[in-house]
Amino acid sequence: MANTVYINGHFLQQQLTGVQRYGREILKSFDRSGYAYEILTPQGAFASGRIGGNLWQQLVLPARKDREDLLWSPANSGPVFAQNHVITLHDIAVFPHPEWFSSSYSLWKRTLIPQVAKRAKGILTVSEFSKNIICAHLDIPPAKVKAVYNGVDINRFKPAAATTIQNTRNKYGLNTPYVLTLGSLDPRKNFKRTVEAWKRCREQEKMRKFVLAIAGGSNANFSSLDLNMSGEATQLLGYVDDEDLPALYSGAAGFLLPSLFEGFGLPVIEAMACGTPVITSNTTALDEISGDAALKVTPTDINAIKEAILELLDSPHLQTKLTELGMKRARRFSWDKAATEIYHFLTGG
Repeated sequence: MANTVYINGHFLQQQLTGVQRYGREILKSFDRSGYAYEILTPQGAFASGRIGGNLWQQLVLPARKDREDLLWSPANSGPVFAQNHVITLHDIAVFPHPEWFSSSYSLWKRTLIPQVAKRAKGILTVSEFSKNIICAHLDIPPAKVKAVYNGVDINRFKPAAATTIQNTRNKYGLNTPYVLTLGSLDPRKNFKRTVEAWKRCREQEKMRKFVLAIAGGSNANFSSLDLNMSGEATQLLGYVDDEDLPALYSGAAGFLLPSLFEGFGLPVIEAMACGTPVITSNTTALDEISGDAALKVTPTDINAIKEAILELLDSPHLQTKLTELGMKRARRFSWDKAATEIYHFLTGG
C-alpha cells in the first residue's frame, strides 16, 4: 500500500465543468470519509495558463513525491514519467473524433494520452462505455481500467423553491417557459441539430410560448461551431454560475441533451435529481447512465429530436412519469460511493 495519496491539483485552477466538478466532489467525499491525501498544485510561473500548467504536470509534479507514494490525476491529464501514477480519463473522444477538436489540441492529446495511459499503474473512468473506448483505442487491457460512476449531490441538486426559480429566471432573462440544454459549445454536444429540431417544433402554434435556453460557454480547444440563432426561439445564456444550476434545471419544462458523445453525461443526472424530465441520446454513455428514466433519441436524427420534444411537452402524464423515474434514478449515483471505490482502487485496499 502506498504511504501517501497525492492528488494532481492542476484541475483546481481550471474553470468548473463536469471534469472539475468530479475532482472537487471526490475530494469533499474523501474528507467526509476521513481518507488521507495531499494536494499538489502549480505555483509561481506554472500557475497561470495552459502551457504553464502542462509544463508543471510533466516536469515539476513527478518530483514532488517519493517514488513509492501514489499520485492520482483526476482530470484527463497527468505526467508521463511519474512513478506509481493513476489517471482518470473521463472520455477520450479526441481519438474516435479528432475532427471535433482544434488541430493543436487534437495533436497534443493524441500524442500525450497514450504515453500517460501506457505508463500509468491504473486508469479510472466514469462508465463502462468509456472503459470500452479507452481499451479499444489505447490498446489497454481491461483489467487495468476501472469504471466508477459519477455521483450527484441530491442535497443541492433537488427541486428548487418557486422564489429561487423565479429569481434565477430573472437573472438570466428567461421571461417565458423554457426547455434547457447545457454544455460547452462544441460539436459533440450536437447543438446544431438541437437548434434545428427546436425551430421545427416552433412551427407549431402551441410551441411558440417556449424558448430553448442554451447554457454553456465556448471552449478554445474545440473546433468552431456556427449556430444559426436567428429569431426568438433560442436564448444563449452563456456560462452559468454553478450555484444557479439547480434552479435553472428546476424551472425548465424539460432538459434536452441529445449529445453525440459523452463519457458520462453529468447534467442528465443533475436534471433528474431536480425533478426535470429528460430527453437524451440512445448512444454512448448517455444510454447507460439514463437507464429507463429518460426519453431517448438517435442524436443524428433531427426529426426524432423534434418528435421527442413535442411528445414530452404535449403530455403532462409523461412529464410526471419521467420526473418520478428520474428522481429515483438519480439517487443511485452517489459521490460518497464513488469516492470509496476510487480510494480503494488507489490504495489497493
